[in-house]
Amino acid sequence: MNEYWAVPYVPGRGKVKSPLRYPGGKFYALKHIMPYIACVEHDEYREPFLGGGSVFFAKEKVPYNILNDLEQEIINFYQSILDDGMRNELISRFNKEAANRERHNEVKQMLPTTPLERAFKTYYLNRTSYCGIINAPAWGYAEGKSSPPKNWGKFLENAAEKLKGVELFSLDYANILELPAKGKNVLTYLDPPYFHADQRRAYTKPFTLDEHLRLAENLRRYPHKFCLSYDDCPEIRELYHWANVYDVSWLYNTDNKPGEKRKTCKELIITNYEVKHR
Repeated sequence: MNEYWAVPYVPGRGKVKSPLRYPGGKFYALKHIMPYIACVEHDEYREPFLGGGSVFFAKEKVPYNILNDLEQEIINFYQSILDDGMRNELISRFNKEAANRERHNEVKQMLPTTPLERAFKTYYLNRTSYCGIINAPAWGYAEGKSSPPKNWGKFLENAAEKLKGVELFSLDYANILELPAKGKNVLTYLDPPYFHADQRRAYTKPFTLDEHLRLAENLRRYPHKFCLSYDDCPEIRELYHWANVYDVSWLYNTDNKPGEKRKTCKELIITNYEVKHR
């Protein structure tokens, strides 16, 4: 296997914060994850489980970028802010919005019929719900947990700039792994639902035991380099005994109850290339 030296993560030009709050999002883990990504030279980047996209938004952009999420409302949101007209309309609406429990309940009851209305509902509830959870039964207003609506426009503008020229899909992750390479060196980062995640609360699409097994087998045959985030548990260590498994830990954002401090959880970074730390 190829050997690489980890590169410390330093926020800088071309690196922006994800516009979304997301269950299991990796914003607080970037300094732990990015050294495993920045050390690999690549001209094509794929992310089959995009979610909030913290890693994509935090990394240097390469010539070819392919982003995917099975959650169609998330991809619709990203596609909407890429359209200048829809993005400006969303910003105009959010500038007039209030973030409170009453308005949260009103938006929750909306039945959107257009991509713009869907993007509005998705983003408003993402910014105002506990941990950014968009799974309808779990939506609950989170008092004071998000930046006020007047600031959301800047988040959308920054994200839209980073997303220019990016290919967006809402497919099964395996379809993204099977795409023919456009670049000479492909790097794929994967952040699937964790093995012991409370999926009924945080996600609308279940990731069953069979899916975890299928992912491991797909990655075992994958011809390109990959970096994978997972929860640290015996099942995952056994599934990926053939790969490089690294122990890391960071503050996790989905299991905590309102008012509690974020918990430190042990995680794994798994790669099919070797990374050494100085």
